Amino acid sequence: MTIASAKPCLEEDDRQAMNRVFDSGQIADGDEIACFEEELASTVGVANAVAVSSGFAALHLALAALGVGKGDEVILPCLSTCPAMRNAVWAVGARPVFADVNREDANLSADAVRAAATSRTKAIVAPHHTGIPADIPALGALGIPVVEDCAQAIGAAWAGRPVGSLGTAAIFSFYATKLMTSVDGGAVCSADPALADRARELRYYRHRNDQQMRFNYKMQNLNAAVGRSQLKKLPRFLARRRTIARQLLDVFSEAGERSFRALHPIEGAVYFKLALLLPPAVRDRVLEEARIRDVPCSTEFHWVAENPASFPNAQHLMARILTIPAYPALTDDEVRWLASGLKESLAAAGGLTGGDL
Repeated sequence: MTIASAKPCLEEDDRQAMNRVFDSGQIADGDEIACFEEELASTVGVANAVAVSSGFAALHLALAALGVGKGDEVILPCLSTCPAMRNAVWAVGARPVFADVNREDANLSADAVRAAATSRTKAIVAPHHTGIPADIPALGALGIPVVEDCAQAIGAAWAGRPVGSLGTAAIFSFYATKLMTSVDGGAVCSADPALADRARELRYYRHRNDQQMRFNYKMQNLNAAVGRSQLKKLPRFLARRRTIARQLLDVFSEAGERSFRALHPIEGAVYFKLALLLPPAVRDRVLEEARIRDVPCSTEFHWVAENPASFPNAQHLMARILTIPAYPALTDDEVRWLASGLKESLAAAGGLTGGDL
């Protein structure tokens, strides 16, 4: 059996939503976009949502709407699952400044951000990595605008509040392999109507003749229809991810000595993937054995900072992290096959003993 590391969960109602718009002929502009924005804002718990063409477009617009530009600095985590954060900072002409993450959750460290901030710091971009809510209130207390990156975390919550409602602004990605999809797309969300209006103004240049730079970042009506269909199913998708993650986590719990730690047992987290920490030598052996058996495990994160030695917490995590798919399109048979492959990989690697977490 071959199992993809990620896969969208597309169902018949998604096809029907797409066909409805296809048959209407209004595949580009149309009412689905405004409806999706309203429904997304309600889900996130904010007043304003601006649907756009991708997660990168959302982050670029959020930074531009905050007035970030040439000569400014934006603080980012030193590692990420995607370089889009760094690239969006470059796109507005600003300079990315990297800070260390917490060992507990792989999210941006407020202490590290405080140490990295200068008079030129105009924003912080804080992802909720692998669906684990970041401490946005602690970052916000530094007095710098915070953009939440919710690409892997829609439906998660911090102290009962939805992620995306905690910062100055929030961005979402609805790419095919995210927690829900609009095939491709994204959104900027904010409680600040002026910020949202600014992002909305910048997302498209049609009928704008005031000599101001704008972008072709609008979401298509066809994508919005799929997004609306998927958004209705988000609670079921997240519940299925929790079920799968717990089944796979049981494999490690049953393996004997508990020399591993799950990153996700945090109140309000969602499972973009199941993320574990294993002793470095054990992690490397398990990864190798999993590759031999075509079990899709990963280290997930990549360095976006150029000097890894400056970030000890991130180095600690990068040597230990292991992620496993938990997407809702996995069938029960595939989950059982994954669990079996993990058991075999653990056994072949010599179990979980050996090394320091």
